[in-house]
Amino acid sequence: MSQRSESQTTRGPERLALVTLAGLLLLCHGAWANTPGKVRTVVVLTPDNAVGSPGSALFYRGLRETFAAGSREQLQIRFEPLDIARFQDARSRRLLADFLRQKYADQQIDLLVAALAPSLDFALEYHRTIFPGVPLVFVVLDEEEVQTRKLPVDVIGVPMEMDLVGTLELALRLQPVTRRVFVIVGSSSFDARWERAARQRFRRYEGRLEFVYLSGLSMDELLQRVANVPNQSIVQYLQIFEDATGKTFIPADAFELIAAKANAPIYGHVSSYIGRGIVGGRVMSFELAGRHAASLGLRILAGERPDTIARPEASPNEYVVDWRQLRRWGLGEASLPAGTDVRYREPGLWDLYRWQIVGAASLFVLQTALIVALLVQMVHRKRAEQDLRVSQVALRRLTGRLLHAQEEESRRIARELHDDLGQGLALLTVEMELLRQKPPEPAAQLDVRIQELVRQIRHLSSSAHELSHQLHPAKLEQLGLAATVRSLCHELTQRHGLNIEFSEDQIPAAMPPEVALCLYRIAQEALANAIKHSGAQHVRVELGRRADSISLRIVDDGAGFDPGVTQTKSGLGLVSMRERVFSLGGELAIDSRPSDGTRLYVRIPLSARATHEMTRS
Repeated sequence: MSQRSESQTTRGPERLALVTLAGLLLLCHGAWANTPGKVRTVVVLTPDNAVGSPGSALFYRGLRETFAAGSREQLQIRFEPLDIARFQDARSRRLLADFLRQKYADQQIDLLVAALAPSLDFALEYHRTIFPGVPLVFVVLDEEEVQTRKLPVDVIGVPMEMDLVGTLELALRLQPVTRRVFVIVGSSSFDARWERAARQRFRRYEGRLEFVYLSGLSMDELLQRVANVPNQSIVQYLQIFEDATGKTFIPADAFELIAAKANAPIYGHVSSYIGRGIVGGRVMSFELAGRHAASLGLRILAGERPDTIARPEASPNEYVVDWRQLRRWGLGEASLPAGTDVRYREPGLWDLYRWQIVGAASLFVLQTALIVALLVQMVHRKRAEQDLRVSQVALRRLTGRLLHAQEEESRRIARELHDDLGQGLALLTVEMELLRQKPPEPAAQLDVRIQELVRQIRHLSSSAHELSHQLHPAKLEQLGLAATVRSLCHELTQRHGLNIEFSEDQIPAAMPPEVALCLYRIAQEALANAIKHSGAQHVRVELGRRADSISLRIVDDGAGFDPGVTQTKSGLGLVSMRERVFSLGGELAIDSRPSDGTRLYVRIPLSARATHEMTRS
């Protein structure tokens, strides 16, 4: 017991000494940690005071965040706007250089960053006298701009690609019928430099596109021009730092003014324009440029010499589009290159009501499973399939009867009406729509067109027999299918100036009335669509006969359409065609693509009796 007490008494002072020593070590460590170290200074040169510029804000954020995350030293970043637009002559630039030399004469500068080509040119000219021995990192310069300059060994940077061509290619993918490209650029010396670059890069497209350069204009003149851009045109925005009146702009602010007035989609190559009215482009990122510049700067501040660092490759660009602008201009996402970043997409029903949909679907599935189980118990699978086939046959027969009833009703209306009011009004509507789309500029011609329309309206009251013919083609019974379709083609050619070429191969005058009527109605509907919707200049109509069938083929060179989309959105035109053909057991095929015309093929089989009667006739 006494030995244990003595041991504890001996260890007490030792423990106290150890605790005291540990406390002193912690205090010393805290003092060392809190001792301020050397502050490193980075000066960033910019060509102008771009406070409020979205691109500058992104560049500064990328620069600051990368410096803060990658350095344990204290860094201060000094942004120095040069206002080069006001210091363009040699004397003014020397005065600016003298001012900066005096400003930083007593300060230790560790790194110099030059943003954009004007800042780099100024730094290359004066940084030996203003910042002697300070390494220089350039940023936000296109690869071509870098190649035109002879850079000293202590100057390094990450070039970026101002991808004007990639942006134009994206626009042409989305709008393949483009005929004119309006290129917008300002009037400053920096703007003029990029206008020259655009002219050089777009030269290889001049054979297929007309380029209109909207430069050297005041902002008011520019807004008036973009508000009246003709059809089949796009706008490619480069930049506007200054207009023809000498008024200076932040390029993003100038773009927003233009986007509010433009009547055509606008494309651009800078990421800071996304979300401000631009459709998209193959864009460069100011934030990424700032991060790359800071990464190089950190390596230099850590002791690496610029001449020992491998020259970095150009910063990658990416395709970026604004989903809202795609919807605004009716541009399809299917034409976008793979990997395109689609921003500002509005949430769909699934995103907004995911759990509600899941719950409702689960309940529906459960109820459906119970119903199916009951049906399986009540009706054998084979009986159900047989009933389904019978129902389909009955439905097809019912469709045929409905179509037949529709034709009977057309005959009744044809007997009662006295003119072709419906067809006349339809044609009158087309002509008025054409007048609305392309009104003649001289007022006298407009008055003549209006008088012609008035004459047509008056003429409708005396054309009852023509409307009766359109509602029920009596020529089918009198002259046969081939002559009636030929007459239809001739009539539409005379009315609309459309070149319709008709040919027929061994089509007899006598054939089953339902077959003749079906093919005539399909020809009538297809030619009407070519006139109203496709803008076709030439149509070819072919009637042919095989041993056991009659075929109709119609080909036009119009605008075409997407059958997959049209099938879900069309009215009764295509549906009526299909039901007419299916009711007779025939085949219908439609092949069309946007800007590639439309091809329609119909084949109607003939019964053995009908074939025999046609052969005899």
